[in-house]
Amino acid sequence: MNKRQIIETLNNYNFDQKEYVIIASAALVLRGIKDKAEDIDITVSPKLKEYLLENYNCQLKSHDKDIEVYNIDNIIDFSTYNYDKINYDLLESFKIQNLNGIIDFKKKLNRSKDREDLKLINKYLNIFNINSLALAYLGDAVYELYIRKHLINKNINKVNELQKEAINYVSAKSQSNFLERMLKDNFLTEEEINIIKRARNHKSHGSPKSTDIITYKRSTGLEALIGYLDLKNDKERIEEIMNYIVGD
Repeated sequence: MNKRQIIETLNNYNFDQKEYVIIASAALVLRGIKDKAEDIDITVSPKLKEYLLENYNCQLKSHDKDIEVYNIDNIIDFSTYNYDKINYDLLESFKIQNLNGIIDFKKKLNRSKDREDLKLINKYLNIFNINSLALAYLGDAVYELYIRKHLINKNINKVNELQKEAINYVSAKSQSNFLERMLKDNFLTEEEINIIKRARNHKSHGSPKSTDIITYKRSTGLEALIGYLDLKNDKERIEEIMNYIVGD
């Protein structure tokens, strides 16, 4: 299952989101670190466990050292293991296991697929730590190319008209406004907001000539996010963000 399928599946089951944490590979998929997961692993509160056992056809999958793992419909595996101790982040209102916890878990299991997942996590962390201005440099190019394609697809063929219309999207003021709107609409994930904040807080040399520093930093934050997603090869999320911006 990919990210969209995991979210749709959990929404369809409609479990109380406060009572479980998404862990392991499914958490990696939701973070955009991994493309797909075979199933959805969650750790649940005792309250939710009782509810699931009473209301679903749950099959006992494994029982090891007092840890009972149950399966629902060959899709969701759940247990109460470490529910009260696990650290998590919020993503689209879902609680997902934080990376340090996943790394520790994968290292302990040390299976072939866990070692592959650790390689993906390491690649992701390397991208996350790239200089924010370098991410913005890449994001600027990706963003502008998308806007140019969008305008041409609107049957605007004259270069002067293309350039004039593009200003509504590519100027620092426009990008700043788009970012502020996405933040107000809670359109961005916590991870994406962290990338934006890191870019906005990055010390830049000199000052922008055509706009104020706050607008410039917001614009840089949006470009850094696009660059970050491009390096992650998360084309689907870039498409969602750009469609939001152009109003499709």
